[in-house]
Amino acid sequence: MDLQLSGKRALVTGGSRGIGKAIIDLLLAEGAVVSFCARGSSGVEEASNAWSRQGYTVYGAAIDAMDESALNQWVDDSAERMGGIDIVISNVSTRISSRGLQRWQDAYEVDFLQHVRLAERSMPTLQSSTAGSLVFVATIASVMANILPVEREYGTMKAALISYASQLAHRLAEHGVRSNMVSPGPIDFPGGFWDWVKNENPELFKRAAMLPALGRHGTPEEVARAVVFLASPAASYITGANLRVEGGALKQTNY
Repeated sequence: MDLQLSGKRALVTGGSRGIGKAIIDLLLAEGAVVSFCARGSSGVEEASNAWSRQGYTVYGAAIDAMDESALNQWVDDSAERMGGIDIVISNVSTRISSRGLQRWQDAYEVDFLQHVRLAERSMPTLQSSTAGSLVFVATIASVMANILPVEREYGTMKAALISYASQLAHRLAEHGVRSNMVSPGPIDFPGGFWDWVKNENPELFKRAAMLPALGRHGTPEEVARAVVFLASPAASYITGANLRVEGGALKQTNY
């Protein structure tokens, strides 16, 4: 299937590892040009060099997406360097170590507000594209009432993000810009949350693997395929959708 991504210009946050890296792998393989960011300079440099050696056009920047000034500058610089933006994939998240009410405040910044900042900053450029598309990486924790204590704030903020992204689907439709979401279930990759659980609490890791109907954790590549499809012109009549990539972990009917 031709995703019609050749020459399309994409922004991806949190792109040096895990789901973000898998998304970029697929975008580049489909012929897109990518500008990505991540916090660690060594990870950004390593990933950028690997893609460049394969002949892909990719631009990496080491920034903290929670730094509004740095994020805005990255979006503007990326648009200028690539000659515009067609696709924005808001993926980045991070584990929070704070406690109490401060944890809620930090989750608001990490799992909601920085996604809003990225979308709002990129909107004028996206509206100039003939294939403008936003995809937000959310989570099934957003609709689960009984979740791990460490995911309570995370799930709540991702629920807010889904509401925001759904509103954008209608707000931006007149400009030809689509807005969609992908909600992963338990995804295991080196350095990720479930990798941490696997090392700290192997029994919990095994129980989580049995939650999906498919009986296993998912992979970043399985999430990336859904994200890139929704971002692509091949999904031109899909907006406001929340595609669950969770192996059947949620048991209710998905109307």
